[in-house]
Amino acid sequence: MLLNKINSFNRTFLLPAVLLLFGACASVVAPTGGKKDETPPKLKEVIPPEQTVNFNSEKVVFTFDEYIQLLDKDKQLVISPIIEPAPTFDVKGKKLTITFKKKLKENTTYTINFGNAVADLHESNPLAGFRYVFSTGTYVDTLFVKGNVVFAENLKSEKGILVMLYTSEDDSLPYNNPPAYFTRTDESGNFSIKNIARGPYKIFALKDADNNYKFNQSDEWIAFDKTPITGGDSTPINLRMFKEAEKKVYVKEAKSFNAFAFSVLMNRPVGVLNIEPLQTSDNIKLISRSKTNDTLMVWLKDSISDTLSYKLSGENNWTDTLTISKPAKALRGKLKQSISLLSSTNIYPGNDVLLKTAIPVASVNKEKILLMHDSTTSQPFEIVFSDSASSNITIKSVTIEKNNWNLTLLPGAVTDIYGNKNDTAKLSFHTNAFTDYGSVKIKVDGLSGSNYILQLVDEKDMVISEKYIGGNGSYLFEKMLPAKCRVRIINDADGNKSFTTGNYLLKQLPELVYYYKETLTLRANWDIEINWIIKEIKQ
Repeated sequence: MLLNKINSFNRTFLLPAVLLLFGACASVVAPTGGKKDETPPKLKEVIPPEQTVNFNSEKVVFTFDEYIQLLDKDKQLVISPIIEPAPTFDVKGKKLTITFKKKLKENTTYTINFGNAVADLHESNPLAGFRYVFSTGTYVDTLFVKGNVVFAENLKSEKGILVMLYTSEDDSLPYNNPPAYFTRTDESGNFSIKNIARGPYKIFALKDADNNYKFNQSDEWIAFDKTPITGGDSTPINLRMFKEAEKKVYVKEAKSFNAFAFSVLMNRPVGVLNIEPLQTSDNIKLISRSKTNDTLMVWLKDSISDTLSYKLSGENNWTDTLTISKPAKALRGKLKQSISLLSSTNIYPGNDVLLKTAIPVASVNKEKILLMHDSTTSQPFEIVFSDSASSNITIKSVTIEKNNWNLTLLPGAVTDIYGNKNDTAKLSFHTNAFTDYGSVKIKVDGLSGSNYILQLVDEKDMVISEKYIGGNGSYLFEKMLPAKCRVRIINDADGNKSFTTGNYLLKQLPELVYYYKETLTLRANWDIEINWIIKEIKQ
């Protein structure tokens, strides 16, 4: 009887109490999930109002519908024209206050572009494209300038490039003065400068390395337009950025390769570069120059002493002195010739096989060179050896497709400039099948000049193959391995067979570059034909 009463008590009083306790515990746990807040802040009020004229306030106060923050302010915020000293930006709760430290210019329309700087506090949702415009004069300027900025050599764009307008015609403007108006490009290189007064203006684009709104570093990229602009024209302005060629000539690096040789690397290609010893005796045996005209390779008659001094001279009366120290002990001693493949180990049937020697060659003995295919069959060949300043040997007549080849250079096949002869060298390579290759035929029309470079380039704009062409016509690229590529034409106005950059003070724009609209897919045993009508740009 007593047990029944206890059970009844448990059911009547304890069970509801336990359930109540669990319910109380569960109530303090916040619910999970739910839709993420993706709504940016909304502007509720701004004092003085947007588009205010006769502006004379020291502050602008923005009130939003939620708590805010400023993100990446230095990169996102753009005030045009520039206000110096820069105003302060103070965020408290839902309010943003801009305080000007001195009186603003009279009769001037100002634009504050916030970019994506204003965002809500918790989720950082940006209020994209937020801007505030006011005027210290009797009206707000309404003209605009828009356009696009690309890098001249590859036509690629970049976010954050500075685009500036100047009211004066002085050539020193981008070097010394802040712009009248400015903005920055978006990811596609597009820009728009709104609420400007009627021009004329000079326009520049600048990749501003030191963020001072001035073109004052040799490694900064710049673009300009020769024609002044007024504003309000709906035609986009296209600017092509370039980095000026280095004017100064200097030795970038000089180092010993061994006890008998050293190299001199210049900072840029030079048309003329001479070297002569400052000692009483001439210790130079041979000088070779790179195809890029920026490197000298100097071979000496005997082992380098402790130090050797030389005089360098070049164009425009440039001179310098050079001191070469004795190489590390491991690099001293007798030279030893070595021979390697310079060309690929997989070649097109009939293409030359290029050999590279460690020391320039004085002579080649063809009788001590064997060329075999399929390990058993001898193949006739020709040797091309230009001069003793070269370290390259060319083997011709490797014409049979789909074969493995062995090239053996017996002792004495190659004699270098010091009289040393090679040890036995065995090299292997393979000829592909003719069907491993495709071709591209490009019909070009619309060109008006006579000097162009037609190129196939890879996805990194490295040249796969190129031709120097005289204008319109059909051009065939053969022996092309499978790859993706783009077609590029450079208007080689100066005929130097390379892209020439611009120069601001000389009013020299970079050479024009055009890309075919589609990427080509080169396939084995497949021929591609394209017709390309180019709309040339006048500059």
